[in-house]
Amino acid sequence: MAPMTLEEKIKQLRQEKGYSQIVLEKKCGVNSKLLSKYENGRIIPRADTLRKLAEGLDISADYLIFNNAPKDGRCQINDLELFEKFKEVECMDTEDRKMIVNLINEVIIKTKVQQVIKPASKQPWEERMRQTLSKLRKRAQGYSEEKIMQIVDDAVKAVRLEEQKAS
Repeated sequence: MAPMTLEEKIKQLRQEKGYSQIVLEKKCGVNSKLLSKYENGRIIPRADTLRKLAEGLDISADYLIFNNAPKDGRCQINDLELFEKFKEVECMDTEDRKMIVNLINEVIIKTKVQQVIKPASKQPWEERMRQTLSKLRKRAQGYSEEKIMQIVDDAVKAVRLEEQKAS
């Protein structure tokens, strides 16, 4: 997918906020006629105008200028070792990157499940999961082992779907 142009970003952000050009003019002080010209790519805003637009849209000016900046401008990883690993991953081919993203997603899901199944004691996660499955089996009498595992798989898929919707 090609990166969005500046004019596309301005228009999309304005529309996402539900602002008309006149409302954005009131929020950032940039004339609505100029906004129209920026959104249509007829002229390019100056640096001070980009700053005003970013403030009016409540985003980072970096997002408007650069193709790899987040909207809020905060793109940092405090763990330097982790940051270096991510830089290495960026250089990998698409298939390997997808595999790593999938692995990270799996670990995130595992962590979220662990947080939901908070221990009453200091039992290892695996033991708590076994106990939870045991309780599920007792309550699901009449269900086959295959059906119980299908329920668990469906629950994991539902968590993954909700995470995808959230991101």
